[in-house]
Amino acid sequence: MKKLLQRILPVLALTLLTHNMYFSQSYKIFYEMQWKNKSESTNHHELCSLITNEKGNSYFQSYENFRRDSTHTSMVNEYFANKAKGLRIGDGITNAKFRSLIIKNISQNTITVEERFFTSIFSIAYPSCKQHWKLIDDKTSIILGYKAYMASTEFGGRKWIAWYTKEIPISDGPYKFYGLPGLILKITDSDGAYTFEIKGIHKENNDLEKRNFTYDQPMNISPKQWDSFWKKYIKQPSVIFENLNTSQTTYVINGKDVNSKEVKESYNRKESEILKNFESPIELAPSCL
Repeated sequence: MKKLLQRILPVLALTLLTHNMYFSQSYKIFYEMQWKNKSESTNHHELCSLITNEKGNSYFQSYENFRRDSTHTSMVNEYFANKAKGLRIGDGITNAKFRSLIIKNISQNTITVEERFFTSIFSIAYPSCKQHWKLIDDKTSIILGYKAYMASTEFGGRKWIAWYTKEIPISDGPYKFYGLPGLILKITDSDGAYTFEIKGIHKENNDLEKRNFTYDQPMNISPKQWDSFWKKYIKQPSVIFENLNTSQTTYVINGKDVNSKEVKESYNRKESEILKNFESPIELAPSCL
């Protein structure tokens, strides 16, 4: 019994600590995402942001897409507040390489991922995405002026080493990572293929609730349905145009029907180049159910 308690109590303490320290303030946190594909010698870089709020949700995405979604929400809110006659919003296209929006609700251990393609938005809910961490508190470092402690986990078919700080009481981190007794400042996989490292943090409120206003209603699909679609998309990105037009609506790109051969071939070439950025995916195997 004593040995059993020795194994259980540290896990229970970690669970209670991360639960009690859950979001108490709103932050905007900047991370540099750095990665390398096996076939390349140079690294890719992307500035990302993690937005936390007092409602218990956090949002991780590229900073470019955060600015788009934040501006979009601000314009929609102003439109309704002033009862304006017209609402003009841009097409929402950015140069972000990392396109996913990862929404966490840590108190419920759930993650929702939004993926946007042309006018379509897919919302994939993962009801279970909890990570099992091993704390290595005798290993410390200083990152961005904060004392950081080491922890390790296995996620997405990779082994990860994280550095977190107890000085910032947020049980969250970049990408889908969370569950440590403090904010994750840096995390790297054992192969050095991916690294997320904090570059700045600010206490501020940000609203992204109206980010999808004026777009098609997000389609709620299961992880299995998403995997099936994604395999098709990688082979032929223009699959997104299937069944898009209706008897009343025709979608165009540069003035040409999206179902035209020219548009499809152009879209396939462009998207195929973008997809090469993540030739080596972050997750080699699924960890979220």
